[in-house]
Amino acid sequence: MRRRASAYAHYVLAKGGRGDLARLRWWHDVQMKSETSPLAKAHVGAGLALMGDKARSRSAFRQAVRSLGYREESDWYQSPLRDLAAVIALAYEAGETEIARDLQGRLENAVEDPEALNTQEQARLLQAAQAMMTAAGPLNIEASGAIPLAAVAGGPRWAVGRLADSRFVNSGQGAVWRTVTVSGAPVSAPPAASNGLTLQKRLLSFTGGPVDPASLTQGDRVIIIVSGRAQQARSMALVIDDPLPAGFEIETVLGPDDAQSGPFRFLGELSAADVQEARDDRYVAAMDLPGREDFAFAYVARAVTPGDFLLPGAQARDMYRPAVNARTSVGRTVIAPGQ
Repeated sequence: MRRRASAYAHYVLAKGGRGDLARLRWWHDVQMKSETSPLAKAHVGAGLALMGDKARSRSAFRQAVRSLGYREESDWYQSPLRDLAAVIALAYEAGETEIARDLQGRLENAVEDPEALNTQEQARLLQAAQAMMTAAGPLNIEASGAIPLAAVAGGPRWAVGRLADSRFVNSGQGAVWRTVTVSGAPVSAPPAASNGLTLQKRLLSFTGGPVDPASLTQGDRVIIIVSGRAQQARSMALVIDDPLPAGFEIETVLGPDDAQSGPFRFLGELSAADVQEARDDRYVAAMDLPGREDFAFAYVARAVTPGDFLLPGAQARDMYRPAVNARTSVGRTVIAPGQ
């Protein structure tokens, strides 16, 4: 990781006008022979271009292209898609437009659903899209059957009722990167799901017995425990997100010490969270979870508002590999007025 960090550092220094051309050349001539990361090679290539060594820059980008597809399971931030998008953005920045355009077709076929992208992939895709739009020159889009909306930094926007009834023509000189966003309200709640993780959610009384969420009274307190197990052999950055019903408020969060002594010993072993938050509308926790290990988090909630409310399902996911996720089923909770 240190040599990849050094490649990025050399690129940042070159971008800031404080680069070291001799060290960049050494990185290209010596270090690159054993480097496997396409992003590190592209950082060196962009740094060399900023320092004026176009020949070595082009060589570095060609080596970066040959390394695309590389995967490092121990690096949470890395993915082949992230590297592909980053190489395109850096190639445009370095003036290697031919290399960048040759990679655009691969990017179009590699982009996943937005919900399946991790934060690094999202950021690098935005960089690549911005570079493509800049390289395409001024936009000139002729639209029919669409309602113009306020423009954003990337270009104009339109709203359409049915995409088949609208028509868009690119009258500009360059290629256009298009984004289509579809919005709507689901007609039914999503079912329970498990992909590389298992997840359960239980409501317990202060004596450890089960609680019926449809038979609560205003002022009642319940313990909500969210637990599961990693089915992956590798470790992951686990995030738990448990939205609250509209009539609930979180009173306190519980940790490993609470379950070891006192009235909460019936909860068993609770996980030590790196982050554990009691927000207004949800409970959130995060931890580094080793492979094939159990996890459990708990918090105390109070029923504060009478009514019949949706009881949302809890969600868990690997923050850097969102395809690894789990979700519990949705229910209802009824809170009767207090005396």
